[in-house]
Amino acid sequence: MIVLYALVPADQVSSAATAPDGLGILARGSVAALYDEREEVPSTSRQDILDFGRVVNDISKAGPALPVRFGTVVESLGALGDLLESREAEWRERLATVAGHVEIVVHAQDAAAPAPTPAAPGSGREYLMSRAAARRHAEAMYDDLTAGLSAHCRESRRLQASEEVRVACLVPAGDTESFLAAVESWAGAQQGRRVTTTGPWPPFSFTEKETG
Repeated sequence: MIVLYALVPADQVSSAATAPDGLGILARGSVAALYDEREEVPSTSRQDILDFGRVVNDISKAGPALPVRFGTVVESLGALGDLLESREAEWRERLATVAGHVEIVVHAQDAAAPAPTPAAPGSGREYLMSRAAARRHAEAMYDDLTAGLSAHCRESRRLQASEEVRVACLVPAGDTESFLAAVESWAGAQQGRRVTTTGPWPPFSFTEKETG
């Protein structure tokens, strides 16, 4: 079983000696996959997830990398080779996009955001209307936040969240301080806004090109 870690430019890992943590390398054209060959699917233990993140972080320090979702496996090296050949152009483009960038995640909340009304017998319509109002407010806040950060953010992705707006931003590695200043400026422009950030991380949210 082949466990995938990341996709990198083929010329970045020219030999097994340049792969971190003893990972295997399989290249097709301009893109290479870094992988580990195992008997079993990785567990979802916290330690395994942390170890995976550490290895991906080490890979990203060496140059552009597209992290693969934790637990992604293919049946064989032959299947991995076929996958690389079929998606080489797409992944080459994404590697060029993320080169020189890091991911920073912004967590935004607004004290003025409407909260969904708890469901009660006979109040289904009110509950649905309150949910819709909360959703519209979150969408407006997302649009305003991404507009305010667009000068410092090459791409953005809205991440799933229940009680906040959570946005992954692809930020030039040399511009993180300016980006964080822009986040604080956005938060301070309206009373009740609260923001925190996490990162910088490898570009976990930007391996795939956004569709739709």
